[in-house]
Amino acid sequence: YLIIGLTIIFAITGFVQGKDWLLIVETSIALAVAAIPEGLPIVATVALAYGMLLMAKRNAIVKKLSSVETLGSTNVILTDKTGTLTENKIYVDTFSFPEEKRQVRIENDVLIFDNGEIEKSERNFEKLKLVGALCNNATIEETEKEKKACGDPIEIALIHLANASNSSHKEILEQYQRLAEIPFSSETKTMAILYTDGEKEIVAAKGSVEDLLEKCSHIQMGENILDFSQKEKANILTESENMASKGLRVLAFGYREGKKFDKKDFLEELIYVGMIGFLDPPRMEIKNAIVSCKSAGIKIVMITGDHPQTALNIAQRIGLIQNGEENVIAGKELPQANALTPEWIKKILSTRIFARTTPQQKLDIAHVYQQAGNIVAMTGDGVNDAPALKKADIGIAMGLRGTQVAKETACIILKDDSFTSIAEAVAHGRGIFQNIQKFVVYLISCNMTEILIVTGLGFLAPNANLFPLQILFLNMVTDVFPALALGVGKSEENVMKKPPRAPNEQLLKKGSWLKIGIYSIIMTVAVILAVFYCKKNIHDDPRLANNVAFVTLTLSQLFHVFNMSSMRSGVWKNEITRNQFVWLSLLVCMGLLALVYSWHETRLILKLDLLPKEAWVACILASISPLIVIQTYKAIRKAVL
Repeated sequence: YLIIGLTIIFAITGFVQGKDWLLIVETSIALAVAAIPEGLPIVATVALAYGMLLMAKRNAIVKKLSSVETLGSTNVILTDKTGTLTENKIYVDTFSFPEEKRQVRIENDVLIFDNGEIEKSERNFEKLKLVGALCNNATIEETEKEKKACGDPIEIALIHLANASNSSHKEILEQYQRLAEIPFSSETKTMAILYTDGEKEIVAAKGSVEDLLEKCSHIQMGENILDFSQKEKANILTESENMASKGLRVLAFGYREGKKFDKKDFLEELIYVGMIGFLDPPRMEIKNAIVSCKSAGIKIVMITGDHPQTALNIAQRIGLIQNGEENVIAGKELPQANALTPEWIKKILSTRIFARTTPQQKLDIAHVYQQAGNIVAMTGDGVNDAPALKKADIGIAMGLRGTQVAKETACIILKDDSFTSIAEAVAHGRGIFQNIQKFVVYLISCNMTEILIVTGLGFLAPNANLFPLQILFLNMVTDVFPALALGVGKSEENVMKKPPRAPNEQLLKKGSWLKIGIYSIIMTVAVILAVFYCKKNIHDDPRLANNVAFVTLTLSQLFHVFNMSSMRSGVWKNEITRNQFVWLSLLVCMGLLALVYSWHETRLILKLDLLPKEAWVACILASISPLIVIQTYKAIRKAVL
């Protein structure tokens, strides 16, 4: 409305003053064009694309351009544990049999027992190795140069176990023929494969301790197979919780032998042989990333399928929660989404760790956070995670262990699966949004200055006003290149020390519009003063006054880019002065201006003349004055604050 109003005022004033009506129409159209930041779509696209390039170099591949900006307003990250908060390098650490427990390690492909060899459970140990090797879909391919493992890290660890203990995974598989499989699912949390050795069939099963024990009716005690009592099951569950509290991922193993089994339903009446505690060390380097997210007002929530005690241990070690804090919700405790009460919603929003969850529960948790007005980023790797990744505002798939379905659904793919890459991506998203705000303020303040100058000179010095082609030249050259430089600049150092912006926050707030108005008025006053100074002290020539207005406005817009530094940054050392693209853009614009003045044809087109030295001095001093005034104000305000 302001633009239309000023354009109408200018047109009416021109007619009253008796100007040529064609010139009035041309200038009015040029004025309206000048008011619209036509470089905005280009600059915004380049800024977002450049941000995608930087994120890709830091292991975060962004598939959707808009996701770069959305990251800046993320205030909740729902993250997996395995591989994201841990190294995803699984090692066999502890054997727990019904009659004894041993801690182990594998060195140089040899299994070493730390607390002495197994005494009573040799039979259990052999059966456990056999079950681990058979209930397995991973492979290890050996070449002359390296060993290449493919599959689930736990299953790879079980293959290493078989190979390191006087047996060979390959030789074991050659003795059996696979008949059927019940794959692992997040609902059953168990897996079983049926084999035959030609004489009998054998079921090899593994899974979470609590779920596999429900399928077991007998227990292996050395050479004996006994009925499985509830007391023994309770003792095993207690031991598994003790192991999980030390950060181990615990799996139980069972088997069943017989002449012939149902090919569709053979996961029952198993013989329990023991548990293995796998060590998946936490990524200690992510501690700084977690601290950075917390200082940025971002809540981090762990959602895992592992045991609550395992999740709690890892969360405490990486600083996700404080020591002594034990606010964990297990998946079996969560009610259905349609049965969530206000009390349960409040409890979910205040919980940092969810364990033994299903993909559907991940989806429900994300929905609860979104309904509370949060912008949610969620990680996932499996096929079943796809709905939750699609539901989240930012779906993040794992590049190393993620399925193709998860990668196709997600907005971002992490090449290294690390939480640190997520934190860096959020920081980049915030920085890019800040850059967008800066170049929008820059473009609109420059365009507003042009409007005010044309309108002001229309009243004060009609013969000195800018011509349509001069206005278009300013918009095409001096606005776009500095704005592009602002769009690809580095973010402020304190970008992760501020709270996330509100989802409904406008690109330009009231404070931004106030700055645009102040910047525009200061530059307008500087240009008009230069025009009147030259008219009074050099020559009262309308052509000279027009050229002075054009040159002063051009230079003041170029210098104005330095006013886009943050209020709290230094005057001489800030994110703008450190931006090499800003200096390059100024060099390009200065070169184009010099090129225009060096060619007679371009001077003729833009109605420019060679200015005397006194006029150049006046133009340069007037164009620098807005920068001096604004930076002086910033320095005083910074000192006061």
